[in-house]
Amino acid sequence: MGRKLFYCAAAIALAAAGIYLNNSSLLAEHRPGKPVLLAHRGIAQRFDETDLKNDTCTASRMLPPKHDYLENTIASMQAGFAAGADIVEIDVHPTAAGASA
Repeated sequence: MGRKLFYCAAAIALAAAGIYLNNSSLLAEHRPGKPVLLAHRGIAQRFDETDLKNDTCTASRMLPPKHDYLENTIASMQAGFAAGADIVEIDVHPTAAGASA
């Protein structure tokens, strides 16, 4: 039983090491030039981050607007690119009525 447990533990450790290496930048080739800048949802309004948890709706925590952009809009994405972003990440989800939003 001891040898079987050893082989099982070794297989789990080897799999964990493989997953770690695959998800790290250790095996990635160095890219010359400047870093790529990612804008998350374009330019967005700020919100109060005090006691923020994963299930908190940030819409109820919005601070007074500092600019005219709302996240995930064409204007906010254009502003992100104008500010120097190379990539803008957005999320697309179906609405309650089933349409894309």
